[in-house]
Amino acid sequence: MTDPESDPAELFHENSKITPFDVGADLDDLPPIEPGVFLGRVRLPKVSAVRGVELEEAVLGRVTCRDYDPRVPLSQDLLSRLLAFGCGFTAPSNFPLPSVPFRRAAPSAGATYPLEIYPVVLRALNIRPGVYHYANIDHSLELLRPGDFRTQLAEWTLGQPYIADASVVFVIAGFPGRIRPRYKERGYRYMLLEAGHVAQNFYLLSTAYGLGATADGGFVDAAFNRLLGLNDITEIALYNVAVGVPRPA
Repeated sequence: MTDPESDPAELFHENSKITPFDVGADLDDLPPIEPGVFLGRVRLPKVSAVRGVELEEAVLGRVTCRDYDPRVPLSQDLLSRLLAFGCGFTAPSNFPLPSVPFRRAAPSAGATYPLEIYPVVLRALNIRPGVYHYANIDHSLELLRPGDFRTQLAEWTLGQPYIADASVVFVIAGFPGRIRPRYKERGYRYMLLEAGHVAQNFYLLSTAYGLGATADGGFVDAAFNRLLGLNDITEIALYNVAVGVPRPA
């Protein structure tokens, strides 16, 4: 991004951050992640659309869930479906650009796709806990940082303990450099709108699959960026969606 003093979008982003100092977070125990280096890869099972899942019923049933059952891990199949239909490739594209060979589950201004999804897996069957990057090109998870980050996530989302009971936290990150060349400063607005499209997909899919979801925009920016290996300037966490199995009533 350009100089914060001359870029209104960057100035807005910097001035609206929640800092580690605000919540007393210590980030010294999170070493940097080397760009492009993955510690493993999880090939997610291929999925196809299930007939009979009614969109209107999912919309009517959509609620914010803050009571997850930590005893029940998320199945690998459901994690695969959330990613495939929430933000993955859905069909060959008819968009007239060689760089856009496939349609995706969420719309993007000018097919610039400035978002990346980083699932922080807390409890899922046959997937070790840790920070992953979702590679939609081959529908796989690239391991960036192994570990149990339940306590940190609850702290860095301004003390929301239910986050620690979720199965996975999908962190939606933005790369403004992908959209700025085409849309200039307004591209920042389009990028935020796109994050909302993806988050709503996660909400409706979770409802359809009998899961609970909570979208959250209040978090310590530097902590999330450090956790994901983002540089906190041109690669930035924007939004996160916690998904898990609701606790029985």
